[in-house]
Amino acid sequence: MDKAKGLFLFLMLFLLTASLGTSDAYGKAMVASNCKGCHNGESNTLRGFMKAGSQTDKSFQVQVDKDVWDVYYDSSTKLDKNLTTIKELADYKIVMVKFKEEGGKVVATEVSYKTPLTFSPSDKIIDIDELSALLKKDPKKANYVLFDVRGVSNYQEGHLPRAIVLPNYRFAKYKDRLPKDKNTLIVTYCNGYTCSMSPNFYRVLTEGYGYKNVKMFAAGFPAWRNTALPVYTEPEFLKYVMDKGKPNSYILIDLRSRQKAQKEHIPGAINFPANFVEALYNALPSDRNARIILYSDNMKEAESVMRTLRINVFNTVSVLNGGIEAWKAKGYPTTSDSLASKIEYKASILPGRISVEEFKEIVKNMPPDKVVLDVRRPDERVKKGKIEGTLNIPVDTLDKRWTELPKDKEIIIHCQDGPRATVAFDILNEHGINSRYLFASFKWNKDGTYEIVAK
Repeated sequence: MDKAKGLFLFLMLFLLTASLGTSDAYGKAMVASNCKGCHNGESNTLRGFMKAGSQTDKSFQVQVDKDVWDVYYDSSTKLDKNLTTIKELADYKIVMVKFKEEGGKVVATEVSYKTPLTFSPSDKIIDIDELSALLKKDPKKANYVLFDVRGVSNYQEGHLPRAIVLPNYRFAKYKDRLPKDKNTLIVTYCNGYTCSMSPNFYRVLTEGYGYKNVKMFAAGFPAWRNTALPVYTEPEFLKYVMDKGKPNSYILIDLRSRQKAQKEHIPGAINFPANFVEALYNALPSDRNARIILYSDNMKEAESVMRTLRINVFNTVSVLNGGIEAWKAKGYPTTSDSLASKIEYKASILPGRISVEEFKEIVKNMPPDKVVLDVRRPDERVKKGKIEGTLNIPVDTLDKRWTELPKDKEIIIHCQDGPRATVAFDILNEHGINSRYLFASFKWNKDGTYEIVAK
C-alpha cells in the first residue's frame, strides 16, 4: 500500500513538473499549443499571439489558446531591437513576453516577436505545373484552397483562377476565410521569390493556427502571368479604372457575337467575336504592355483568346471574371448600340498611383500639404535606410493606426517594392483618407542615399 502511495505521489510530482511554465497561479496557459513543439515552458514567460486590436501605448493582450492575458508595459520594458513601440506589432503576431507581477498586474519586462521566414524548405514549395494541375480539380472534392495573400487591389487587378483573397497584412480582417479543416491543403502566393508575404502567412498558419498541409507557390503571380495560363480581373477593378482612370488607359474587348454585343455591352467595349482573334491582334496597338481586358459568356472561350494574345507577346491581358453577368450582378451599368468603332489606347499609371518623378519632387521639397508615409517594418528602416522626414507606420498595423494620420493632408505612401504600399492605399481609401502610393522598388546605399526603379 505504501508502495502504491509512493507511486501516486511520484506521478503527481511528475505531472506538476511537466506543467511548470505552461500555467501558474493565474490558472491560465502560458505557452500556446502550437508553440510547444519548439518551446518548453519557462517561468513568467508567455508565448502566444497579439490579440487583435489590443495594442495601446500602455498595454496589450496576449492570446494563449483560449486564455487571454492583459499585459502592461512602460519605459523600462525591453523591446525587441526592431521595435520602438508595442503598437508596431500587428494583430496575431507570434510573440514572447517575459513578465513580472507588480501591484496585481502582469508587467512585461521583455517583448520579442517572430519575423517572416528567411528560409523556405523545398518540400513546402509547389511549382507552376503542380499548381496548374491542382486548379483543374474541384476544390471541395480535392480538399484544397488557394489564397492570394497580396492586397485586395492587387487581387482585383489580376489573380489566379479559383484564388480567394486573404491579405497577409490584413489577416485579422479576413481570417474567417480560413478553412475549418486543419488538414486542408492550403496553397499561398504573393509577388514572387523576393516577396515575404507568403512565407509570413505560412508561418502564421502552421506555427500559429496548426494547419498541417500548407504550401507556397513561391514563383508567385509574376511567374504565372508570364505564362499563357488564365489571369482573371474582377469587375471592381474595371469599374475603378473606368471611373477614376484616364481616358483610353485600357482596352475592353467584348468577344461575343455581334448581335449579343450590340444588344447589351459594358460601356467603352469594342466587339471582336472570339473567332476573329487574328483581326483583333492586328487592330491592337504596338505597345505590348497595353492593358487588355476580355469578356465573354464563355470563360473558356475568353481564356483561349487570352492565351493567343499572350503567345503573341501582349504582356498585360486578363479575362473579366464571370463576364458581363458578373458585371451586372455588381449593379454596374450596361448600354446598347454604343460599341466603340476602333481601339484607342494611351498608356498611363493606374489611378491612385504616383509617378517616380513626382514622388522624388515631393520628397525633395516636403510640401506642407503632404505627408510621406513609410509602411515598412521598423527593422527595414534600420537595416536598409529611410527617407528623412517620413512617418513610419507598418502596414500590418495601419488598419487600427490610420487615425494617427492628419485628415487635412494628402498621404503619399511607399514601401520597399510597391505591394505593401498598395495594401496601405486600400486601407486608407476605405477610411476616406486622401492618399496615393508609389509602386516602385528602392535600392538603398550604405551612405544613406537611394535609387528608385519604376515598375
